[in-house]
Amino acid sequence: MREEPSNLNFEELKQLIEGWVYIEGDSPERENFRDKLDILERALESLRIECRCIENQVPLEIFIQGHAHKDHSTLRYYFPTRHDSLGSGTPPIQFQPLLLLFLLIYHRRSYQIYDIISKFIEKIWDQLTFLDFKKTQTGVVRCFTNTRFAAHTLWDYGLLKFTAREAYKTWVLSLPGFLVASKVLEECGGMWGLPEVGKEEHFDLHRKILTAWTDLQTYDALVERLAYICEPNTQVFRTFEDVLRWAYGLLGDYWRVIPIAFI
Repeated sequence: MREEPSNLNFEELKQLIEGWVYIEGDSPERENFRDKLDILERALESLRIECRCIENQVPLEIFIQGHAHKDHSTLRYYFPTRHDSLGSGTPPIQFQPLLLLFLLIYHRRSYQIYDIISKFIEKIWDQLTFLDFKKTQTGVVRCFTNTRFAAHTLWDYGLLKFTAREAYKTWVLSLPGFLVASKVLEECGGMWGLPEVGKEEHFDLHRKILTAWTDLQTYDALVERLAYICEPNTQVFRTFEDVLRWAYGLLGDYWRVIPIAFI
């Protein structure tokens, strides 16, 4: 994770939970720390229902600026004397290029949308902040919601397919989506760093998407880019040459029209 609150002693918090929760029955595998977290969370959830205190009144932004540590067998927490504005996490536009990359790499897996989002977040976890995992008023984790927003924008501009053919249950790259994803793959070198967003940018699409066509100014360059993401010895390019040349003309028009949508 990009930023961890230095005033929250996670090792001490883990020690407290290890001492508070003991699990019996089911299977020996139920003794790992994640299961203890799950049991403790369910216990607190049940207590909230019993006490009619469903909503947490302490904002995550405030909590992570306070100080928490272990005092013998007690959790001691100090509210911050002052707190800063921490923003609202990673904006959806920063997810767009890497979401296209993820869909390119795993396009044969036929993941459904929730699985796509979950596995995508796992890939970029180290690039996210605590605020990306804040729950919205609807109870959904913010980075999950922002991934959906990113996908919907990509779909709006024709980079993703989300149709009856896909049963509206998955996201599939369109041809422009494949081209952008291949450009991201070429540039990232296997790294999953989130691309920066300039403060002067007010577009719906990330700049990497808008500039993906700049080095595809000839038909041969298009074929070379497609070959980069295809299996070795693929024969599709000669077989469908007429269709690809027709598609190349349409793609040029597509990238010329996109900037107009921002005017």
